[in-house]
Amino acid sequence: MNIPFNIPFVSGNEVTYINEVIRENVFSSPGKFAKKCEKELAKITGCDEIRLTTSCTSALELAALAIDIKVGDEVILPSFTFVSSANAFALRGAKLVFVDINPKTMCIDENLLEKAISPQTKVVVLVHYAGLTENIEKIVEFCKNNNIFLIEDAAQSIDSYYNNQHLGTFGDLGCFSFHDTKNVHCGEGGAILVNNKSLLKKVEIILEKGTNRAEFLAGKIENYTWKSFGSSYGLSEINSAFLYAQLQELKNVTKKRKESYKHYQKMLQPLKQEGLIDFPETTNNHNAHIFFIKTKDLVSRNNLIAHLKSNGISAYFHYSPLHLSEMGQDYQYISSEKDFSKLESEKMVRLPLFYGLTKNEIELVSNSIKRFFKA
Repeated sequence: MNIPFNIPFVSGNEVTYINEVIRENVFSSPGKFAKKCEKELAKITGCDEIRLTTSCTSALELAALAIDIKVGDEVILPSFTFVSSANAFALRGAKLVFVDINPKTMCIDENLLEKAISPQTKVVVLVHYAGLTENIEKIVEFCKNNNIFLIEDAAQSIDSYYNNQHLGTFGDLGCFSFHDTKNVHCGEGGAILVNNKSLLKKVEIILEKGTNRAEFLAGKIENYTWKSFGSSYGLSEINSAFLYAQLQELKNVTKKRKESYKHYQKMLQPLKQEGLIDFPETTNNHNAHIFFIKTKDLVSRNNLIAHLKSNGISAYFHYSPLHLSEMGQDYQYISSEKDFSKLESEKMVRLPLFYGLTKNEIELVSNSIKRFFKA
């Protein structure tokens, strides 16, 4: 038995669209397929202004520039996240303020935000772990009441919703990933959703290396020039063509992943009822990006991962909290009494989940986990 953790999805139309790019001999950004992707994403998310980027990392860096992060500005974000959520703002000289998570969602604990804010706070970064965020309205209200920006790191959240509203559309800016570990992908890619229209012109200038080239291409000006800081964040046409083929199959991909997710829940429910493991339950419409379980402690987690590996099953833990890292120790950390970022991350086991995963393979994984606990 050999069950991998992930196999990137391929729709079958990627080569057709890439060949079209080659025939038309236009490869740079923004091109025809980039615009097609942006229109498709607008239909999916409900956001009218979307721009493709080279990654979610570059989208976050673009966002930091767009809201004019400066040295000394404070940025509130969860400790349990990928390093890009922090780097994008640390690169601008911001002071990071890490906040503990809600163990139910693995997302930032909104009840700790009041402890984290100061007169220097400029933005809250809301990371939607596995599309499972709850209580978004409280975070939105907190940011509005304190006149600070809200940026959503929605890297894992394409086709995920909270109260029927797509994640990434609640804040001023939303950042997405199309890395090949995601539900749909183009190898490396991303997108930024501009919900706060007052930031649109800045986003377009930054995206064009700090120039007003977008206005030039639209025929609004005769020449373009250097206007601000910027970088090369636009996605190439070959990547965009690949992504367009993927986005056309997004609903099908989500449907299949949800079926797998629910089958895992059904198979592992007895272990949850016995208190041997835990896994998330939510009424919101998420995209089944990750199926994870939690064991009792770090030793159980490591032993379970080793057991699965010995049975040909790839399973992994996830982020090590940033406040515990060498770099992260230079920044403030607002913790709950139990430091859930550390405790819950040490229990987590992510199980195989991808488009081609079969029902039989899910049962093999689940039965292997049952054997572990029985032993």
